[in-house]
Amino acid sequence: MLTWLAEWREKRQAQSFLKNIFAWYETSKGVSDLLGDALYDQKICTSEIGLVLDKTDRQLFALAGYISDARGSLRRWDLDLAQRFDRASSNIYRLRNMTVRFLIRCHASGPFADQGQIYYYQALEATGFKARQIRTEVEQELKSIWLELQGWIIQAEKVVGESWA
Repeated sequence: MLTWLAEWREKRQAQSFLKNIFAWYETSKGVSDLLGDALYDQKICTSEIGLVLDKTDRQLFALAGYISDARGSLRRWDLDLAQRFDRASSNIYRLRNMTVRFLIRCHASGPFADQGQIYYYQALEATGFKARQIRTEVEQELKSIWLELQGWIIQAEKVVGESWA
């Protein structure tokens, strides 16, 4: 009876880990892509930035749940990887905050139509280049962590008894 219960618990933990780690990666990648588009597309600065920010924030709310659920398993299995996972997750929020600063600065309205270009380049210099750098770091961290997670994903899939990929 206890063996069955332990196996059932281990299987449930593996299922939860797989669900949350895949959701974390997809959502993190989606947020990074969305914010990257905002950082490199000047048209977004002149359009409604609220749509981009709303979509990003909705994804970040979901991401918070995936982070907390996946973190527990990672801490039990690999503390170093869990710390990198936490840093990457924090950097996604840093990317969001820096991108918001950039969008607000470049969206500033002026009395003349040609001032939009001026605001855009001032925003790039003040915050945009730093946000782009953070995005590059986030992309590299996500790739690196995802590659390292493959071993744990394979182990969890064996416990579950089916492929989730």
